[in-house]
Amino acid sequence: MRIKVKFSTVFQGLSGVDEIEFSLHQDMTVKDALEKIVEGFPKFKKWIPQNGKVSNYVYASVNGKFPSSETQLKNNDEIVLFLVPMGGG
Repeated sequence: MRIKVKFSTVFQGLSGVDEIEFSLHQDMTVKDALEKIVEGFPKFKKWIPQNGKVSNYVYASVNGKFPSSETQLKNNDEIVLFLVPMGGG
């Protein structure tokens, strides 16, 4: 199956691209896809550890929703990786 991954500005800077397509096996989960993304872009390891979970300030949406890491992906799903804006006082 094929999935599309879009990157927010920070991830675009680290990867050099704004989106990419991956080919995955059937029955792969969001966690599996995140691990595959890190394989392709090792600089993302800081934000996406080996366990496929994102840090507290990174979100991964799938088709505009925020599923659990164990949610199975379907052909043509779209993942968007982005940082949550942080403010200070």
